[in-house]
Amino acid sequence: MLALPVLIAAIALPPAIAAESPPPILQPEIVARLLDPPTCLQADCLGGEWVIAAMPSIPAGQRRIDGSSLPGGGGRLRLPGSQRNWIKARGSNARVGLQYGEQMLKTADTSVSVAMETGYRLQGYADDGTVGTGPVLRGQFSWSQVLGPRTRLAQTTRLEAGEHGAYLRNTLSLDVRLWPQWTLGAGVETRRDSSVTSRNQTDATVKLRYLF
Repeated sequence: MLALPVLIAAIALPPAIAAESPPPILQPEIVARLLDPPTCLQADCLGGEWVIAAMPSIPAGQRRIDGSSLPGGGGRLRLPGSQRNWIKARGSNARVGLQYGEQMLKTADTSVSVAMETGYRLQGYADDGTVGTGPVLRGQFSWSQVLGPRTRLAQTTRLEAGEHGAYLRNTLSLDVRLWPQWTLGAGVETRRDSSVTSRNQTDATVKLRYLF
């Protein structure tokens, strides 16, 4: 008696619906990769990233997959090298806030990081800030690059915006190691305030440092 209603329901369904099968959740090559993963005999890690050349070969007909190939894998900007995120509270007599940062790239020769901070300014002008108090949004972008065995180029840009305008400070520096304890540094620093033009200035510096 139970088979009769099932048979009637199967006959009553339109042919297109009865023949259509639900779409697979994962692609066949991904399923094969997950069911029979290659045995990792040796892996080398250089600067925090996996070296593909050290990974075992993938069987024919399969492809290498990562987190973005699986359901729910989102797209994020990821550059080669170690990556580190941080969230930390910032506080001083000038301002309080919460900073969100990310080390986008970190190798022996190159470093790139970005940070954003939401907070409240307690004192105007101080700590690369705008002229008045109130809620502010701050951002910072920093990078450095080794140009040779003795030379490094770096730049840091800070921007704060709020109810009292915006303040920008940009620093570009070049350090050259002359001897093990002597370093020659040259730099250009620019400051711009959208509300107080008297704060706008550009300074060039040359320093000779000795490490004791």
